[in-house]
Amino acid sequence: MDTVYKILENCEVKKVGGRQYEFTASTADMDRDGEVIDVTGWDLKNFKKNPVIMFAHDYRTLPIGKATKIGVRDGKLMNVVEFPPEGTYEFADTVQRLVDAGYLKTESVGFIPKKWEDGDGGEKAPRRTYTKQELLEISIVPVPSNPNALMNAVKEGVITQKQFKSITELEEKETPKPAKTSQEQIIDELDYIESMLQENGANDEAKEILKRITESYLDAIQDATTPVENIVPCEQMDSETDSAFIKTLDEIIKEQLEVK
Repeated sequence: MDTVYKILENCEVKKVGGRQYEFTASTADMDRDGEVIDVTGWDLKNFKKNPVIMFAHDYRTLPIGKATKIGVRDGKLMNVVEFPPEGTYEFADTVQRLVDAGYLKTESVGFIPKKWEDGDGGEKAPRRTYTKQELLEISIVPVPSNPNALMNAVKEGVITQKQFKSITELEEKETPKPAKTSQEQIIDELDYIESMLQENGANDEAKEILKRITESYLDAIQDATTPVENIVPCEQMDSETDSAFIKTLDEIIKEQLEVK
């Protein structure tokens, strides 16, 4: 499954040092999408190797800080953000002043789901619960209602008009579109999904990967008008015979790619 981003809005931010602030990055509450993240399932190992904090998930800019502490406490994924010394990076100074004054208090996590359970999506029941997920990145983000709040920060002298413009322009930048999946990547993933099904059967992870591969395949042969469900009956994958189905699909796709 691709990277998932989740925003936790308007949480309390606690100042714990000169330029250090404690944020809540994630909880086990159901979000607007009807999804839940089990906080006991967080894998933080790789994040801790390079615990940078970004602004608005913009990887084209420098990090605005680092997470000096991160872990689960009281059913929440907590982290302490430390901003660089004043004067090191002007944009980070702007964000720090807005955090300090209470105008920015929202974080967003980017993660790769490893395991999940789908529910019935009832009124009070989640449609999906992520039970194991790898944290990739944390960003401090402005929520949709923030432009007015940030204008108040300008009026109150917390930031300048120039600094306000630098933040709002960053929000409006178009996110680069991901490159199309290459034919070699499709074939590699087909080999992987075939071996996975032979070893473990048709689990949820296999179904999701298969659906993604098929979408990439349709894109590669420029036949995006064909619904994925018409080629890959993911919901019907429930037996070892699906391994044979994958092998057949594998041969068909490889043959088509060679022709193309």
